[in-house]
Amino acid sequence: MKNAFGLIFSILLLVVLGCSCPSKLAELGKKQPTSTPPPSATPYSPSSTPGSKGEYDVTMDKYQQIKIGTSRADVERILGGKGTEISSSVGGGTSFSVNKWEGERFKSIILSFKNDKVMSKSQVGLK
Repeated sequence: MKNAFGLIFSILLLVVLGCSCPSKLAELGKKQPTSTPPPSATPYSPSSTPGSKGEYDVTMDKYQQIKIGTSRADVERILGGKGTEISSSVGGGTSFSVNKWEGERFKSIILSFKNDKVMSKSQVGLK
């Protein structure tokens, strides 16, 4: 058992040392010039589309019109646009996404979709 373990360990060690891993590590260790700022330092500049500025007219009345199972197309008609996609994923033939519609004074509607139907909903600041 000890001999088998030693043999496997030796083979793995030789494979790792024999590959180009050391040269890749050396390349990564070299300081590369940064001509562009990191993503966190990129200044935010909203586009001129009204919906992208977070200026949707979100109201409690519109929020209450949206029910579990409402289609994405009906939601976009009610809220006046696509909102901002927060996350999305696809797996097993099912798509999931979360979108947010922001209004003035931090009011917002957040909806999660499963196959383009409302799965859950929440709001902030609506009265």
